Amino acid sequence: MSSGIVLSEISKSFNENEVLANFSYTFELNNIYKISGPNGSGKTTLFKIIKEIYLPDSGTIKANFKLTENISYIDNNPRSFFHRLNVSDNLEYFLSLNDPNYQLSIVEELMDFFEILNFRKTLFSDLSQGQMQLISIIRGLANKGKVIILDESFSFLDKNIKSKLESFLIDQQIKEKNLILFCSHDVVFSESNFIELKL
Repeated sequence: MSSGIVLSEISKSFNENEVLANFSYTFELNNIYKISGPNGSGKTTLFKIIKEIYLPDSGTIKANFKLTENISYIDNNPRSFFHRLNVSDNLEYFLSLNDPNYQLSIVEELMDFFEILNFRKTLFSDLSQGQMQLISIIRGLANKGKVIILDESFSFLDKNIKSKLESFLIDQQIKEKNLILFCSHDVVFSESNFIELKL
């Protein structure tokens, strides 16, 4: 079997609107893939099927590791946090749900790397949209999954943070042999660093 994720003849419809039709592809570990296509082409649907948020209407997904335990899905939805809690309490709560033995030091290292360590005690509701998006990214990266999915996760990040994120993800992909899947209307990675798949 492939070292990554094998999708075979995946189809998915919503209210008789077919979003994916007999889609087949193999995503190999130790690679970065950009999923591109117009709005409604099925990018988010594909990601959520891989994460097992959605079940396909037909087709199969195979991997030599447990998908649910090894995928970090990062989107741009700030409603997935508790706005009345501070940043640290949010991260501790959600990371402990996935792994009761998670290491707080990893979170602090990530916050330090992205230069927001001083926001640990800030209420989530007081963050800017870019800061909220970055906290979502940090939560996903701290999960240490084999697969990192970034679904339009860069729109509110400034140029400096995008550059740091690109460096971090490429370094992680090389060291950990991660599979990274992303879609974005923003320029995040240089084209030489990813494989593009058009839907």
